[in-house]
Amino acid sequence: MRELDLRVEQQGSALGALARHSCFARADLEECLRRINEVAVATLDVARSSIWFLDEDGQSLTCADIIDGSGRERSDRLVLKASDFPQYFKAILEDRVIAAADAQADHRTSEFTTGYLIPLGISSMLDAPILFGGRTVGVLCIEHVGLPRGWPRDEQVFTASLGDFVALALAAEERNRTEAALRRAEERYRGIFENAIEGLFQMSPDGRFIDVNPALARMLGFDDATGFMEARAPVGAPLFVDPARRAELMQLVAAQDRVVGYEAALFRREGPPIWGSFSMRTIRGPDNHVLRLEGSVEDVTLRRRAEDRLAHVSLHDGLTNLPNRALFIDRLAQSLARIRLSGSGSTTVILIDYDGMKLINDSLGHSIGDRLLVEMARRLTACLRPGDTLARLASDEFVVLAEGLADRDAAQAFAERLGAAFSAPYDPVPDQDEIFPTASIGLAFHQGTDESPDDLLRHAGTALHQAKAQGRSRCLAFTPEMRSEPLLMLRLQSDMRRAIERDEFVLFYQPIVSLPDRRLTGFEALIRWNHAQRGLIPPATFIPIAEESGLITDLGDWVTHAGCRQMRIWQDRLGPAMPLTLSINIAPAQLAHPDAWALVDHAVSHSGVDVRRMKLEVTETALAGDDDLMSHRLRGLRERGFQILIDDFGTGYSSMSRLHRFPIDGLKIDQSFIRPMLFDSDSAAIVRTIVALGKALDLDLYAEGVEDDGAAVALSRLNCEFAQGYLFAKPLPLEKADALIEEMLISPAAPPCH
Repeated sequence: MRELDLRVEQQGSALGALARHSCFARADLEECLRRINEVAVATLDVARSSIWFLDEDGQSLTCADIIDGSGRERSDRLVLKASDFPQYFKAILEDRVIAAADAQADHRTSEFTTGYLIPLGISSMLDAPILFGGRTVGVLCIEHVGLPRGWPRDEQVFTASLGDFVALALAAEERNRTEAALRRAEERYRGIFENAIEGLFQMSPDGRFIDVNPALARMLGFDDATGFMEARAPVGAPLFVDPARRAELMQLVAAQDRVVGYEAALFRREGPPIWGSFSMRTIRGPDNHVLRLEGSVEDVTLRRRAEDRLAHVSLHDGLTNLPNRALFIDRLAQSLARIRLSGSGSTTVILIDYDGMKLINDSLGHSIGDRLLVEMARRLTACLRPGDTLARLASDEFVVLAEGLADRDAAQAFAERLGAAFSAPYDPVPDQDEIFPTASIGLAFHQGTDESPDDLLRHAGTALHQAKAQGRSRCLAFTPEMRSEPLLMLRLQSDMRRAIERDEFVLFYQPIVSLPDRRLTGFEALIRWNHAQRGLIPPATFIPIAEESGLITDLGDWVTHAGCRQMRIWQDRLGPAMPLTLSINIAPAQLAHPDAWALVDHAVSHSGVDVRRMKLEVTETALAGDDDLMSHRLRGLRERGFQILIDDFGTGYSSMSRLHRFPIDGLKIDQSFIRPMLFDSDSAAIVRTIVALGKALDLDLYAEGVEDDGAAVALSRLNCEFAQGYLFAKPLPLEKADALIEEMLISPAAPPCH
């Protein structure tokens, strides 16, 4: 009994010393294993002690450390395979101590006899399993050399305790590895945190910043993270421009645990706010308690500005910076919705179309045209009331949305004020001719009716088309009677293509008289459309359609052929003794056509007419095109024998200073000056100026639209030679024109026109 007590005391002392050894605190596994083997050999007075570890699948044991009784260490790494020693592996995996007094006879260890026990003189073995993490991971093997010996219970317990110390060493090493990995991870995280180019942060669960990285501090205008944190003191400056955005962000994180790409405007320490994109997540503990929030902030200000610019560009005209069609439709829809909700109010859509934009672009260039459009936008904007919207719908078309006008008359008056501002003279280039812009205007007034934005725009467009058809430079309001107009225009455009082939067009002839003696000197050929179903259609209706559809050249070519044929008939009938002239209108598109001369030559040769008594009328606005081209084309026509007259002189582009550049023979004063000349001093002054200019350039002068005898007398006193108008005769069909010529043949001394 005394011997047992001494052994137990010695074993306890050895275990205590082993527990205090520094190798465990340092988690030095190799030294711990060596120390355990040394304690085993010294305390149990055995020859050998070794520690073996199982591989992952439990099919082999590898010696990690071995010491024999002489203190000599063996460095050779031995491996035992389960396939060679199945009984031994089965025994140690049962998690029990193997106490084999006669190792060669014990069935658990007898497999080692020949190859291991006999060569090394081992007689007895005491092996304790090493338990770690709830499973056997190895074995502590105590081996006695010499005569067989028994293993008392205290020695078995002591050996099992040494196996537990191996488990402690493994745990210390694993803890050391884990802590080292955590330190490395923390260092990596801190390195990433500190050096990241995007802003990183940690927050308390209630949304207070705990830590931020330098990138976030710099993003918000601070030198370092410390400065940012000081500014976020309990009663510091706010970060979010809109506090509601911060509240919403925190609510989303609380509800979802993760938020990606939440954008908000943020204050900077100095300068304008920036836009930040937040990505955040909730960090929870084992009990699901929220430990903190962490995330990142990306500066997306440049992207937001680009998106804002893109949105602006997508909703605004690039030249004038006015709203475009899409934005206008949206605002119009909102206006109509307000009227429906309130049950009161009005909305007016006013379409304004520049009458001569293409001519300006073709003559003066697109840069001047663009400057003119910008100027028109400025003028119209100056006329708007607060809340009105001005938009640009097309290259030469503006539209105004005006709310709250009292009635249709008020809308008409407002539209006319816009037209007056539009039509003021404009001088795009100093010391050059002014431009006198004019606009056709159509408006649609909405008050309580059930109409959509497209309906109102379509109605305004219909009124605009009517204004153009009635001579341009005027303002018309949409009426219910106009509803069929767009469909009619579409049908007429389709019919017109077939009308040329079917020869539905006819010429009427308006007499031109000599003012001094009121004698017939010739006719102006005027086209009419004798529609198969609709009857006679005036040119004010179909000429704009021809211009818009590109049929004006074909139509003009038809007029030239028909006029030449009829003039040849009259020439054959009258002979050279009684000269008669015929004027034919030439559209600007005909002059600009590459085959302009060839088309005229074909009409002349086909008819055999003597062109010396034929006159070609070109509108004044046509001269505002390419000077060289127009002069070249007119000169070619004049060389063929035609006389060239400038029609509607005094309207549109002011080309008085450029007349000498063109080969022309006469001027036709526009009726807009002739009709009011007796009671309007400005019109009378313009007529006198044009007559004086014509005389100075040795040009024939024609007055259009003479309707009363007083105007005819006044024009005669001004030495204007020729006139036409309802005072003398309306445009006549061919049979009546023939009758007039017959009357002249019968009584050549009597003035047939009065």
